[in-house]
Amino acid sequence: MKKLVLLLVVALLFVSATPAAAQDGGLTLRLTRDFGYAGFGSDIEGLFSVHAAGPANLQRVEFYIDGALLASVDSAPFRHQFTTKDYAPGQHTLSAVGFTAGGQQLRSNQITRIFLSAEEARGNAFKLVIPILGVIAAIAVLATVVPVMLGRGKPTPGKYGISGGAVCPKCTLPFPLRFFSLHMGRSNLERCPHCGKWSLVRRASKEDLASAEARWQGTGDDQAGIATKDRLQQQIDDSRYEN
Repeated sequence: MKKLVLLLVVALLFVSATPAAAQDGGLTLRLTRDFGYAGFGSDIEGLFSVHAAGPANLQRVEFYIDGALLASVDSAPFRHQFTTKDYAPGQHTLSAVGFTAGGQQLRSNQITRIFLSAEEARGNAFKLVIPILGVIAAIAVLATVVPVMLGRGKPTPGKYGISGGAVCPKCTLPFPLRFFSLHMGRSNLERCPHCGKWSLVRRASKEDLASAEARWQGTGDDQAGIATKDRLQQQIDDSRYEN
């Protein structure tokens, strides 16, 4: 049993050490986009950089494109920037060769990409944008229509659900926020079920909701103040006709 456990430990140590040894002793090449187009496939167009990473004693890296020397970099970081417009449209292969202080020569992995012309890149980008805009438009429609369909009935005072409640800036009455409403920053685009008007509203505090509920039920101080003003205005209007 002890021998079996020892063998398993040795095997695990070997497996974990193998990738590290390969990484320390090899040369890794990667490609990054600095500016331009990079589709979901291998199509690229614009300004890109090739990066090489290897052992600590790596002294020089030669970058190649289709077997022809692209650049030679003598110090870290081993990086070279290029633009695809300098090469004919079509498939191209990038590679690198590294040289260590001990005289060892390291060859990297190969990266194959299809260089596009500027016109082809614009056409592909337009094809990608159309479906994205369609999805955004569908989400906007659903965010507008669904709340209206779900919120046709009058709300119940004090019941606002998981999204909380808001106070309509038009009629100052409370209503629950819909889960599927259209979010615009910290505000929601909502249709008030009381007055039917659309507004940008935020989740209201408990105090604001309680005050709005009092106005709704006609027992709050605000409602009493409005009624007093109405009575005073009515008395003023009536006094105009008295002798």
